[in-house]
Amino acid sequence: MSADDAVRYGSDVMVDVLARLGIEHLAINPGATLRGLHESLVRAGKPELLLTLHENVAVGMAHGYAKATGRPMGVALHNLVGLQTGSMALFNAFLDLVPMLVVGGSGPADAARRRPWIDWIHASRDQAAQVRAYTKWDDQPAGLDAAVHSLARAHSITTAFPQAPVYVALDAGLQEDVVSGEPRNALWSPATALARQSTPTVADADLLPVAEALAAAERPLLLADTAGRSEAAYRALVALAERLGAGVVDLGARHNFPNTHWADRTQHHHADVAEADVILAVDVRDPYFALGRTDVANRDFAWLPRPGARVFVLSGAALIERAPLDRAAAAWDRVEAVLTGDAAVALPRLAEIVAELPVPGAAERTAALRATASGPAVFRERLSRAPGAFGPARLAAETFEAVRGGAWQLAFGALYGNSRRAFDMDEFNCYLGISGGGGLGYGVPAALGAALAHRHDDTLVVDIQPDGDFLYTAQALWTAAHERLPLLVVMANNRTYNQDRMHQTEIGHQRGRDTDVAAGIDITGPDVDFATLARSQGVEGIGPVTDAAELPATLARAARIVREERRPVLVDAVMNRDRS
Repeated sequence: MSADDAVRYGSDVMVDVLARLGIEHLAINPGATLRGLHESLVRAGKPELLLTLHENVAVGMAHGYAKATGRPMGVALHNLVGLQTGSMALFNAFLDLVPMLVVGGSGPADAARRRPWIDWIHASRDQAAQVRAYTKWDDQPAGLDAAVHSLARAHSITTAFPQAPVYVALDAGLQEDVVSGEPRNALWSPATALARQSTPTVADADLLPVAEALAAAERPLLLADTAGRSEAAYRALVALAERLGAGVVDLGARHNFPNTHWADRTQHHHADVAEADVILAVDVRDPYFALGRTDVANRDFAWLPRPGARVFVLSGAALIERAPLDRAAAAWDRVEAVLTGDAAVALPRLAEIVAELPVPGAAERTAALRATASGPAVFRERLSRAPGAFGPARLAAETFEAVRGGAWQLAFGALYGNSRRAFDMDEFNCYLGISGGGGLGYGVPAALGAALAHRHDDTLVVDIQPDGDFLYTAQALWTAAHERLPLLVVMANNRTYNQDRMHQTEIGHQRGRDTDVAAGIDITGPDVDFATLARSQGVEGIGPVTDAAELPATLARAARIVREERRPVLVDAVMNRDRS
């Protein structure tokens, strides 16, 4: 044993705990309060240390990894400044209900050990107060034994339903203290920390009335928003639709239902809600969004279910409310029952109960749905193949054609719904959905996390990346190149903040003013050269592509490079600003 191996430090113990908890990767943007932890991570070799150039990239990467694998990744954020910088990405992850173990360097709590000025302004008596509204649990342990227990407890809490990020502030002084013996905390053992946890479900007595209502319905309808987090819920939704002859609307926060299935009614969302007599809404972010129509001009909405329609909600959202964050207005006065539990357990049980009931009219409904089904293949066939300028629909379709020859996963890129219309999304978790909180800068970091999850298999990870979102975290490409991740970034470049362009146009119409909406909205003068920006960070950059005739060959070449050489490529595709 060498002399340096004979001495252990607090950070060595912390890193050992993270590894024993099964944390395989830890993303970091370095800082002085993490220097002890950082050295121990490098020395131990696991968790694998991943350098990012911004805290929101580190958190976003863990966000995408959790969605691709279902497992938490580690993130290290330097003191108050790193925590505040990464807070936007934490907000997204909390609202998207993903597991994540975030550690922060803090202090030293012992004021006598602080460096003048810098340690004082970066030390906080309650560091987690910065993010308490959008983390599930937090701690700031004062001793090493407490830190060991806190990390184990944090892992247990983040992986328990409902999942969400947790935060533990690890004191810089504790990290650098010499350790005598092992931590004595009797509450810690990896077996205890990783024990299988039960999940809250719904009693059969509460499921039975819903099952009976669905089975007896003339126009049953199923809505799902984030149920696709679980393969069990994904499969159960298909089983319910087929047993009931019911249409399914995928609201899009995750991939919830195969769009190649005859029961898919996503493109008829509002009409079907208005016509249904029994509706089951599963894991909806916002019941008003799921069951109403938004009036953008007047900041209003219309409740769509018809009078007398029976509406049931299955969700665990009530279990994760944190003040002062108000996730969504409750619509519980408009629904018949709210079933609180994990859809991964409750939905398969509901499908089992329905399978035992008579379902009159199911065959007729199934035949009618089959006769009117129109999947992505039809959508692609109807697209114009003319050369020249192109819009989101053409870009989505050409991207799918380029990647469909092998395993793929769409990490990000709804393209106003066009990706779901154009891609054959018929496998669980083939599309990872949206950011959760709507905060910009999510796309590329989340795609990095998904690509990390697939670094050693043959999956090509695709990010159809809005340009405005990308410019918040463009430095994420450096990590993609450094880690040689199998990622295809297709820059959906309309040179504007298009969502805000829509709002500015609407407000101008509403006020009867001919206001130039380009000011403060369009990303022009100069145009950003995304291909050069990619190349400057070691990612192959192609483009800009402005003619649809060039898309097939360009995207096919890019996909081939990613698949064969297992490295990232970016294609800058300059498209129209309309949403079709």
